[in-house]
Amino acid sequence: MLNLQNRFSIPRTILAILHEIGSGTVKSFFPHPYSHLFCNHYKRLSFNSAASRLQKRGLITAKRSGLFCLTKKGEKEAFFSYLNAKVMVYKKKAEKIKWDGRWRIIFFDIPEKKKEKRNYLRSVIKVIGFKEFQKSVWVYPYKIPIFLTEILRNEKIWLHVRFITTQDIDYDLDIRELFSL
Repeated sequence: MLNLQNRFSIPRTILAILHEIGSGTVKSFFPHPYSHLFCNHYKRLSFNSAASRLQKRGLITAKRSGLFCLTKKGEKEAFFSYLNAKVMVYKKKAEKIKWDGRWRIIFFDIPEKKKEKRNYLRSVIKVIGFKEFQKSVWVYPYKIPIFLTEILRNEKIWLHVRFITTQDIDYDLDIRELFSL
């Protein structure tokens, strides 16, 4: 589900862009920042080939007008591609953020029957940069990205997750060292 590489494949990029813009023609994909940030493709042939593979898999459709749209089947996969893109963009920006002296803590108790969603959430917060404080309790020194709440809503797990922002944690020197603060 989560692509931990700095590059997306062209099909993943197409899905992420379609999730964000809804539908689009070939021309609408190339100026989009994801197409330049995640994959070094400038050939429409590569794009057309990737779009054709997505159509064969039933994830997108193409109208006669050249407009590409997500199918019902493609919506979920596109959502994850979009979130993966957001994680990667956030990760690049987070490297330049200064700490405001506050700790963000996320803790969760997601039921076993939603284990896949729990594992996905855990992988996302790891990629963002959260560090495990205790089992299912994670800490982070920067603002929580908005797309993380999108994940919680989309996966219907927000009732099992809590966020806390605090300036005070007794003896936080070890945590500061984890983040090189």
